[in-house]
Amino acid sequence: MKKNESQKISRRKLLEIAGGTVILGGIYGLSFVDENAVAKTNIRQGVKPPGVDLVAVQGDPTDYGAITERAINEYGGIEKFVHKGDRVVLTPNMGWMRTPDQAATTHPDVIRKVVQLCQQAGASKITCIDYSLDDWTLAFKICGAEQAVQGTMATLLSPTDPSMYRDVEIPPYVPKTLTNGSPYTCVHKENHIYQKLPNEIIDCDSLICMPVVKNHEAAVITISMKKLMGDIWNRKDYHRYGLHPCIAELNMAVRPTLIVADATRALQTRGPKGPGIVTTPNTVVVGLDPVAVDSYCTRFLTVLGITPDQVPHLIIANQLGRGEIDVNKLKIKEISV
Repeated sequence: MKKNESQKISRRKLLEIAGGTVILGGIYGLSFVDENAVAKTNIRQGVKPPGVDLVAVQGDPTDYGAITERAINEYGGIEKFVHKGDRVVLTPNMGWMRTPDQAATTHPDVIRKVVQLCQQAGASKITCIDYSLDDWTLAFKICGAEQAVQGTMATLLSPTDPSMYRDVEIPPYVPKTLTNGSPYTCVHKENHIYQKLPNEIIDCDSLICMPVVKNHEAAVITISMKKLMGDIWNRKDYHRYGLHPCIAELNMAVRPTLIVADATRALQTRGPKGPGIVTTPNTVVVGLDPVAVDSYCTRFLTVLGITPDQVPHLIIANQLGRGEIDVNKLKIKEISV
């Protein structure tokens, strides 16, 4: 399938790429759940500006901050997503001991610009969160996040202790099935699915997801949808019981106020940590729909030629109604500066 063709998927193909973990029923076997059944958090839902689904700005590689600000402004401006007095949480990739040029983490200039814009909008608190699998004290320094927030009101946090989390219900949007006697979904309590989210995310007013664009050896890609896994406590069950359905369910339940995807550099191989092949699209993509953002951003993963129809969690989330996988149906404002 070509990159810009409508991403239609057959019933058989969905079963194949989802690893046989989804029982099909209805049209594509995915049970549509009331989309208002989101996780019980304080996160305010963003409002899409009229006439545009995504903004993609490509520009000067020496000024990624300017590209970021232009993309956000073209999408309505930060004030539409961050209100005066808001407690804001940003979720950049910053958990790997990798330098910015290795493209495993969100570029520090992108982080700094979003922090500055949130501060200008009147945020009362800004926290940058990523649960690091490396030594976070070194990771935050090496990736440039520590320097990015210097002189601002923002703080960095790697919530490494379970006391820093609370249970949040993740409704079973995808029908449960058994694989080797175990449910594919995560932790079950009283017939419901729970996951632990950091207290800061549960209590925040505005959640801005800030992924870097890269391939992922287990999940095919890691952009905005997979990035939410960087905010949960128990990741092992997601890998054990069905990574793609669990990513889709998490994104049904937890909905960022805004997505700012960093495609200034793209890690093409050996993701999520690398080192691998790196390209420089010099682009920032802004939107609200994680399926649309991630589907569009696959165009930057050119070395492996990844397309949306190769990513099971995009297909599942699309069929659940979380977002649009067919980029031809999107109103995209593409700007080169």
